[in-house]
Amino acid sequence: MCAALTVSVIIPVWNDSRRILKCIDALKKQTIPADQFEVIVVDNGSFDNTFEVISGIEGITAVQETRTGSYAARNKGLSIAKGEFVAFTDSDCVPEPSWLEKLIESARSNPGFGVIAGDMSFFIDEEQKAERYALDYESFFSMKQEQYAKEGACITANWLSAKQVLEQHGCFDANLKSGGDHEMSKRLSRNGFPVVFCKEAIVNHPARSFDEILKKRRRVIGGAWDKNSSKLKPISMYWRASKLFIRRILTTLFGTKATIQKKFSVMKVVIAIFVVSLAEITRLMVGSTSSRS
Repeated sequence: MCAALTVSVIIPVWNDSRRILKCIDALKKQTIPADQFEVIVVDNGSFDNTFEVISGIEGITAVQETRTGSYAARNKGLSIAKGEFVAFTDSDCVPEPSWLEKLIESARSNPGFGVIAGDMSFFIDEEQKAERYALDYESFFSMKQEQYAKEGACITANWLSAKQVLEQHGCFDANLKSGGDHEMSKRLSRNGFPVVFCKEAIVNHPARSFDEILKKRRRVIGGAWDKNSSKLKPISMYWRASKLFIRRILTTLFGTKATIQKKFSVMKVVIAIFVVSLAEITRLMVGSTSSRS
């Protein structure tokens, strides 16, 4: 009789055949025994050779989800997961060897939890060629899991939950193109299943290039637009973008101990994000649809 699996690792992927291999290689180096976890990779409509690549890897489960969106892909993986727990990361991420071990330890130590939120670290992918100032921006503002956890939120780049808890609360909202991780984790928090931060469970994420940061911002704006049903949606979103801009400018200038040169480099990215945010809100306001890319 086979022992029950402790954890199912679920990874959505879209047109990312190179980096998913690095992610899977990192999972093969985990410190927990290989028979305690499974890896499920969900291809979300790739039009390159991603599905062919992952289908040829021994020891993982490769499936397809035709409905567009990473949250639909995560739900597909969740539907076939066999583990007591489910852990999520992304195809461009590289988990540390002790990642699953530390997540599970934290889960066992925090009965009644909703999400264990692991920590994030950034690196420059040699082939991706992110600019140094983009890395500085990411380190200043991106993926702050400890702060997110205090707010009852978590990102799916480093997330562990009990499978049963996610299923009982309706899984991820597959209609969302962005922000579905925060929506799901906050839904759990509101229902008495808190987010717990685990500093020792580390996932490494490639710093995005300047262009990728701006693309991500467009997706975030699109996700927020899609789930906002208010008649005053454009005004509220312009206001939120302005508040975020002011807060990040002040944080860059007065909330860090970085050099003046680094602060001004980060400020240029913050200003560009603000301009892109306003442009994307305006584009959506006149009838365009949100995009995944």
